[in-house]
Amino acid sequence: MMDNVQIFELKLQDYRQYEGETIIPLETTDDENINVIVGQNGAGKSNILNAITLCFYGEEAHTDAHSGDSLKSDPYVNIRRLDSLSPGESAEGFVEIKLGKDDPEYAFRRSFTTARKPDDDESGEPQYNNSLGELKLRQRFGGNDWQPIPQPENILREILPTHVHQYFLFDGEQLDEFFAEGYAPRVKKAVLDVSHVELLNNAVEHLNVIRQDFERESSDIGGDVAELQKRKEKAEQELGRLEKKRNDLTSELETAKTKVEGINDDLSASGDEDVRDMQQRREFLDGKLDEKENQLTEARAQVGTSLAQAGGVAYNADALTHAISAIEEYESTEDGLPGLTEELLDSILTRGKCLCGTNLSEVDDARGHIEDLLKENSSNGHQVIDGRLRMTRTLKQGESLIDDLIADKSKVEEIRNWIDDKEAELSRISLKLEDEDTIDNEEAVKLEKQRQRLSGRVNQMSMEIGELNGEIKQQNGVIEERRQEWRKAMKKQRKNERLVHKSVFVESASDTLEHIKHDILDKVRTQTEHRLERYYNDLIWKDEDYEVALTEDYEVKLYNQDGRKNLGSLAAGERQVLALAFMAALSKISGFSAPIVIDTPLGRISSDPKRLIAQNVPNYLEDTQVTFLMTDVEYSDDVRAFITDEVAYEYHLDYHDGITEVVEQ
Repeated sequence: MMDNVQIFELKLQDYRQYEGETIIPLETTDDENINVIVGQNGAGKSNILNAITLCFYGEEAHTDAHSGDSLKSDPYVNIRRLDSLSPGESAEGFVEIKLGKDDPEYAFRRSFTTARKPDDDESGEPQYNNSLGELKLRQRFGGNDWQPIPQPENILREILPTHVHQYFLFDGEQLDEFFAEGYAPRVKKAVLDVSHVELLNNAVEHLNVIRQDFERESSDIGGDVAELQKRKEKAEQELGRLEKKRNDLTSELETAKTKVEGINDDLSASGDEDVRDMQQRREFLDGKLDEKENQLTEARAQVGTSLAQAGGVAYNADALTHAISAIEEYESTEDGLPGLTEELLDSILTRGKCLCGTNLSEVDDARGHIEDLLKENSSNGHQVIDGRLRMTRTLKQGESLIDDLIADKSKVEEIRNWIDDKEAELSRISLKLEDEDTIDNEEAVKLEKQRQRLSGRVNQMSMEIGELNGEIKQQNGVIEERRQEWRKAMKKQRKNERLVHKSVFVESASDTLEHIKHDILDKVRTQTEHRLERYYNDLIWKDEDYEVALTEDYEVKLYNQDGRKNLGSLAAGERQVLALAFMAALSKISGFSAPIVIDTPLGRISSDPKRLIAQNVPNYLEDTQVTFLMTDVEYSDDVRAFITDEVAYEYHLDYHDGITEVVEQ
């Protein structure tokens, strides 16, 4: 009995490669929670995932991600059905998904139509248009009593809403791109998506609008209040302009980074061996440089700590040395109490007679006076000795701290020299790739020049965004200052107090919601971090434990026994495992008990690691229905042997002449 929602059955009617009616049972149990569908490339494996997202959300996840216009050009309806159509005619099909917990409870269905255009293309090939029907839902009320339910989107929103479905239904091969350069905004968006703070965001925005409306009423008051309100509104408009500029730049930056990654992929796949070697060397150096930059930051911080510890001792070394010498001289001459040593005073008390021969008993309180002198002399002596010893220890410790400081500064210099050397090598690689006389590859030269232009723009935009962040922070300060001036002016007239109280109350409510939102995000980020570390260690094939951190800036840091590993230096398979672990973490903390479907989960992982990962797959979301869509290369004999006990259904896609038959094994 599964606690989470699962797909009981997927029914396809004339959808792409699947001719006629195709029914795929997928029901799983606690002991057998994995389904495997195996097919060669082009057999319709990815279209299983596409069928699910098309039914639920009206989009094909795999196709949309790879080419923007593919849905318009590729017909939904099976090609054999379309062959019988005359110009102007159309054919229909549908996708239906039955899901529930213990038993099927809901049946979602979406129909589609492919129409043949009146005119063929220039080569005589038929042209088609696709259209989608509305999402339909039937609910089961005992036995086989299925009743239509209005507004099916409301039920789907409770099971798996649109904004989080990509963390349950996804293409494994595309995961390698998730942690590519500039990944932090993607991680932040993912955490926001599963944190359920949309209502809080909407409430904060609504309260800010209400507050601004209250404050605008003061424009009718006239005088200083109206002028101050205008100044405040002008400052708010300037903040809006700055934030829009930052958002536009951030979007442009992400686009440029994506293009750079695309060029890197093209150069890595070049038919020219020299180009491939240089690009691979560059990618290796980029990863190592990121690691060294992190090490440099840590080393500089250590220098600061060492300087703070050693600086005080070094600055006061001369004074400490002089004080120690003076104390040693005092101890040797006993100038503190001339002629009166502890031994002499003790002897006088023992004999009961002064050096002059007078009995102590003959003089009032003579014994008491000698005893006081003895105590004073003993106390001062001990304090002086203790002070000398402590100063001596401080000087010795200072020498050690200074040695540590020198060593830490040497480490910074060593790392800095390494970085300079590798950056020079990267410059040489770029110059070679741009040099037509060195590289006999016109396309590579063109790509490298384009890459350099984009990289320069990326650096420039990153600097501009940093400057804008500073301006935005400053502008928020200006707005707050002008709001306080406005309130002060408003309070001078008693009749305005009610309006001021309204503004303050709404702002306080907005601030409270913001604090709640940040607390929720911190908790979700921490939960994501813990699960990410667990799942990564569950899935990674290496015989070592990793520590994973998700920072407040949504940067993922990975540590092993040798220290931090930069994500840029990870192999494609390691990045895919990290992304799989991240998606698993998000799906678990999202609060939605939906099934997981992964296309090509092991596509970028080589044979030996693939076998080792398979050993850990049964621990991967053991209480959730997981359906893997695999190639025959991914689903090797070794992989199959390790997960077979947890597999509920195994299907092979038998593809011939453009038609796929689903065969249960």
